[in-house]
Amino acid sequence: MKSILLLLTAFFQLACNSQNTKQENVLLTISPNVNRNDTTNLAIIQSLNGFLATKNTSLTENRYWINSDFQKYIYPYIDIYNIENSKYGKDFYRPSLVEIISTENPVQKIIKLAFIGHSSETGENQLKLIYNLVANIKPQGIRFSRYLDYSTQHWQTLNKSSLTYKLPPHKTPNENEMISQEKDIQNICTFFHCKPIPITYYSCTSPKEIFEIKGFDYHPMMYAHKTGGLADYGNIIYSGNHSEIYTHEIIHIYTNQLFPKIDKFMDEGIATFMAGSGKFDYEWHRNKLEKFLNEHTAFNFAEHTDAYERLYFEQETSIPYLAAALIMERTLQVYGKEQLIELLKSETDLWTSLKKVGLTKENINEALRKQIKLPVTKPL
Repeated sequence: MKSILLLLTAFFQLACNSQNTKQENVLLTISPNVNRNDTTNLAIIQSLNGFLATKNTSLTENRYWINSDFQKYIYPYIDIYNIENSKYGKDFYRPSLVEIISTENPVQKIIKLAFIGHSSETGENQLKLIYNLVANIKPQGIRFSRYLDYSTQHWQTLNKSSLTYKLPPHKTPNENEMISQEKDIQNICTFFHCKPIPITYYSCTSPKEIFEIKGFDYHPMMYAHKTGGLADYGNIIYSGNHSEIYTHEIIHIYTNQLFPKIDKFMDEGIATFMAGSGKFDYEWHRNKLEKFLNEHTAFNFAEHTDAYERLYFEQETSIPYLAAALIMERTLQVYGKEQLIELLKSETDLWTSLKKVGLTKENINEALRKQIKLPVTKPL
């Protein structure tokens, strides 16, 4: 990592005036570290330029990308889709080829790609991220693929019912957590009246490791948290909690399939209600929300329905997550599970949907403050 950043420090100076390859309106800056006397490298550069020129037109197909990745990952290059855009304008971050690295496989090479923004007003450069792709040398030409399979090719694989665990070679599997996770999945299936969904679970030791196996050498968020994870397309769970249980994210896999148009606020609400968030269960976070409300008497629930608003109490409790979870609890208690399921299915806007369970912008503060004073209702 350190050597890459040192290389980029020098490379920044070349970002605006070095020799470039241009095709279909893409300007790809190429590091002097890349040997352009190598015919394979030249073919990779040509295909990379073609991919960069077309990647933002579709997430579901690209002639420069391996077809099997679209079946396995659905949107295999979503991490760099529209990555060029920023608050400074469209196409602010420009692609820069840092290195082409040989692997033990003679028909595969690693591509290190940086996205760097340059301000003509201040003369400053800004690094967005450094991302790895795999270049596969095929008879029909160069085809790119996601880095994940390459980075985890030597990981352990353990099959436990509907879960396929992927663990780093140095990690000892936690059998007790796997048993608990299986029980939670049985409860999820009971609650939603559905069959288990096959899921691939990458059990990482930290969020940083998640970013690394996904292909990032640098991302501004990879050092931001010590725990966390996500559910991804293709029924994939990435856990950065050094744990084989992550029910909150697994619930997102189920809701994504059962309720494809679920509102993100309610999606986080049902996952938090059923499984808590991070290392703590719903009841623990609920107590934190009550403490937060006692300290912030003017807080208005109606103004905080963005699930991804970074509003935390005591660093652990997401207030929007808990507000949504409290709505789920109230709906179950007052209207029953059938109406809760209908709420999750709803395809109308959030406030139209909430009106069906008696919540409006005008009464939500009173209703949720009343609900949090009641004993907690369990989802199962």
